[in-house]
Amino acid sequence: MVQKNILATILINNFNNQKFLEKCINSCLTQSYKHLEIIIYDDKSDDGSYKILKKIKDKRVKKIFNKRKKYKSSALNQFDAIRKSFLKARGEIIFLLDGDDFFFKNKVKIILNEFKKNKNLNFVQDNPIYFYPNNNQKLKKRLKEKYFVMHTWPYFNPTSTMVFRKSLLKKIIKDISFSYNSYEKMFFDARAYIYIHFFENNYKNLDKELTLYTQNVKGDTLSNYDQKNIIWWQRRLQYHQFVKKLFYKKRKFHFKFLDYYLTLIVNFFGKFN
Repeated sequence: MVQKNILATILINNFNNQKFLEKCINSCLTQSYKHLEIIIYDDKSDDGSYKILKKIKDKRVKKIFNKRKKYKSSALNQFDAIRKSFLKARGEIIFLLDGDDFFFKNKVKIILNEFKKNKNLNFVQDNPIYFYPNNNQKLKKRLKEKYFVMHTWPYFNPTSTMVFRKSLLKKIIKDISFSYNSYEKMFFDARAYIYIHFFENNYKNLDKELTLYTQNVKGDTLSNYDQKNIIWWQRRLQYHQFVKKLFYKKRKFHFKFLDYYLTLIVNFFGKFN
């Protein structure tokens, strides 16, 4: 149960976000809700991130500098960063934030109120405002409940909108431990949302814009792929493979939708193009 002065933890994952990092951290430090800790995991950045982090003296901030060999996949590096940061978290409610995204001033307070109103609530996501730095454009995209499924191409909000009760995040990380070193095209938001959709009933899609999400148009996020692009279909196949393995580990029956077989066919013929 969420107490009145609950400690909230914000896990920031950073890799070469020098341009946005200081603003990202300040968006946490200036939250209207003050009882929080901020854990920043820097994943061997080689830009100016280190200097920015070294300047931070706020006692609420903990810094972790990864010095080990990284995975070849940015998705696996993100998952690794979240797992290791979570081990240091003391808060009951856990917020995730990428180093190029920002929280609006009242986000933590508003989200915590949702947990206070419903003691059984385990997960909340808000609607982000998408920020395109190349043309300084901001765009609202609302999550539609009907897209939060696996028999069509799953649509869900990005990592920085995700807020967990600590017990749920711990359970997810443990239950999907089989995927620590695999599914290199699947970012953590996809893994967690799939798990929540099938195995967690107590979640809420909060219809409020509380996060500014920086859309990297040159990145490898799903939204940047045209459906004719084979890489898009390869990632789609990994989603289905992940679901299949997850159900096997949970000893549950999984019905394969038509979309699964369509994805297999596209990937098979895509190898020869």
